Amino acid sequence: MFTWAEIALLVLKIVDAIMTQVGDAKQFQAGTDAEIAKISASILTKTQAAKTIKDQVNALTNDAVDAQLAGLEPK
Repeated sequence: MFTWAEIALLVLKIVDAIMTQVGDAKQFQAGTDAEIAKISASILTKTQAAKTIKDQVNALTNDAVDAQLAGLEPK
């Protein structure tokens, strides 16, 4: 038979285990959110750079495009 002290200890251990699981889940979610934010910022930076390059290319005249492409040809 269990004593009241043993029952109380068992209940405290169960509560502690539940609280540990909740804490671990919160930490995991926080880490996941931070990683998503970091990757999203990286994608945004690359998207902005691509838009800048696209705008610069679209601003070129046909003669300027031809000159740039001619510079890429082997000599």
